Amino acid sequence: MASPKKNKKNKKKSARQNKQPTTTPKKNKSNSINKPVNKSGKKNNLIFLAISCFILAAITFYVYQGALDNDFVDWDDYAYVIDNNLVRADSDIKTITSIKNNNINPINATTGNYNTTIGDVFQRIVSLNYHPLTVLTMRWNNNVCLECSNGISAHPFIFWNIILHILNSILVLLLIFWMTKRNILSAIVVASVFALHPMHVESVAWVSERKDVLYTFFFLGGLLTYCKYLSTSHKKWLLMTFILMALSCLSKAMAVVFPVVMILIYFWNEQSKNNFSALKNTVKISSLVHTIPFFGVALFFGLIAVNVQSGGDFGGMLVKSSSSVAINSFDTFSIIQRFQFACYGFIEYLIRFFLPTELCTFYPYPDQPTYDNSMYFKLAPFIVLTILGLTIASIKYTKSIAVGIGFYMVTIVLVLQFISVGAVLMADRYTYIPYIGFTFIFVMLVQEFIKKNLQVPSYLCMIALCLTLIPKTIDQIETWQDSETLWTNVIDLHKVNGNLLQQNMEQPLSIRGNYYGKKSEKSKTNEERIKYINMAFEDFTMAAQLGSKRPDVYEGIGNTYGMKGHNFQSQGQKEKAYDFFQKAIENYNKALTLNPQKGSAYFNRAVTYSILRNHTKAIEDYTNAMKYAPEQSPSALVNRGISYKQIGQKNKAIADFQKALQYNPDHKLARDFLIELTRN
Repeated sequence: MASPKKNKKNKKKSARQNKQPTTTPKKNKSNSINKPVNKSGKKNNLIFLAISCFILAAITFYVYQGALDNDFVDWDDYAYVIDNNLVRADSDIKTITSIKNNNINPINATTGNYNTTIGDVFQRIVSLNYHPLTVLTMRWNNNVCLECSNGISAHPFIFWNIILHILNSILVLLLIFWMTKRNILSAIVVASVFALHPMHVESVAWVSERKDVLYTFFFLGGLLTYCKYLSTSHKKWLLMTFILMALSCLSKAMAVVFPVVMILIYFWNEQSKNNFSALKNTVKISSLVHTIPFFGVALFFGLIAVNVQSGGDFGGMLVKSSSSVAINSFDTFSIIQRFQFACYGFIEYLIRFFLPTELCTFYPYPDQPTYDNSMYFKLAPFIVLTILGLTIASIKYTKSIAVGIGFYMVTIVLVLQFISVGAVLMADRYTYIPYIGFTFIFVMLVQEFIKKNLQVPSYLCMIALCLTLIPKTIDQIETWQDSETLWTNVIDLHKVNGNLLQQNMEQPLSIRGNYYGKKSEKSKTNEERIKYINMAFEDFTMAAQLGSKRPDVYEGIGNTYGMKGHNFQSQGQKEKAYDFFQKAIENYNKALTLNPQKGSAYFNRAVTYSILRNHTKAIEDYTNAMKYAPEQSPSALVNRGISYKQIGQKNKAIADFQKALQYNPDHKLARDFLIELTRN
């Protein structure tokens, strides 16, 4: 029995001895030839990657440098920055207002001390959105510019938007570099489209869209750390991904789709015998367990977004800054119409990827006759379903189309207006992240299905096409120069045979009219002032003729009548002035009928009553103005104090002037009246 055992042992030893010589040379060969080549190739790849990042950054900055001369626009910038004491110190806002009213002289151009805290930034809702991290970064860009029309320069805000856009472009390059297994030309193509596409100008050149470039920075950073986690399985990368996703959600609620994109990346990384097996493995519970905390965060921030856009305060946890709502009533459109609008947007964004023409800030919902006569809206759902069907079928041959379309759809689905928010059907800024997925499809199809000797020329052609976008992008940046340029572009693009489209241009007309009204207040000559008053009046009245039901339109008409009344009053034409003041009140009445909580309309009507010496009604309106628009309190208190003085209610007048001086101790008018009243 011993002999067989010995023979068996000898056989094993012999087998090891025979096997060793064949293995050793291969190992030596690998060490002597393959490994050095891999190191060298990797080093060259990294050098090329670094050079590509630098060139991409330089070109992007060159293209966007024109935006640095742009001003704030009357499209959320007042709510986010100019009138927002989370961003600007109260003293700065009051100082600029006082300078314009010739109440005090400027001393220096340094920013004052904040009356709000970082805690306020994380607690307060701004313009029906909760994005405290965005507001915080804007706070860092605060400045005082006495030469600027609003006492603050847009330059630092836009500069950092551009820097974030450049960083985002580099992150796109790195993400695609990983996803394409170090194909640097593929990464350059996708990053170039992201950096230079005209549809992305809105996200960069518009101050208020800091939230877009900021949330994208954390979003893409999170995807990169998640890719690292999938490559290494180290939990620290998953933790970093979680932190970056939370920061992205704190910058903009759109980031709540992050966990679904994680699943797409997981599917892309899944190595199985075929793509359907990879899909099956991806949706296993064991594969999705690590995403559960991410979905929890997404649900939390999603609930906040829906609540605050509906006018809520998230159960008292947050502080509202407005009584209005952003989400339209569900009865505004039927479910079928909503689905058609969503599909229309899905297709239009894809069309504008290839043909970025007639871009503007405002893509209104169609009026009823246009909708009824359009086959486009009716056919859109069938086109989208066909695209999705072909995408699913393509999984048999490649993951690329499914991942690309999936990325596009997941990142844009929340803004396809199935849940109607605001007054626009589409917006250029909504394509900022989604176009990454769509571009990814093309570079991967080249990598997978084009012969190797034709791949480099194909990528170079794509890069050349990206560069042809530059002139259009520069032109689009110019449209954001100021409010007049922006809204004139919108209005001109929506003219048919020289006439404006019905109803859907009322808001742009109202916004431009408001801009002209502000310009009239800042005019240096009476001639210039009258010119802007007439331009504002023309825009507001045209909006009213279009059947507008916006209170801003009628408040604007009231303001222009009031300005004209002041002009006639200064010329001694009292009867004409009286007639214009009465017309102003009629329009304020209409505005308040449409919105009984419009504080600015109460204030303006109160001023008109004061001029007409109807102080009882003026006092009532000033009180309502402070109730519905607390930011009007400093001016309303002074004016109400004057009205109280005029009707002999001395103690109430003193109380109002004292409160007004608490807001602004340097208010000359309030101080002078208080001295006069306390002496007697």
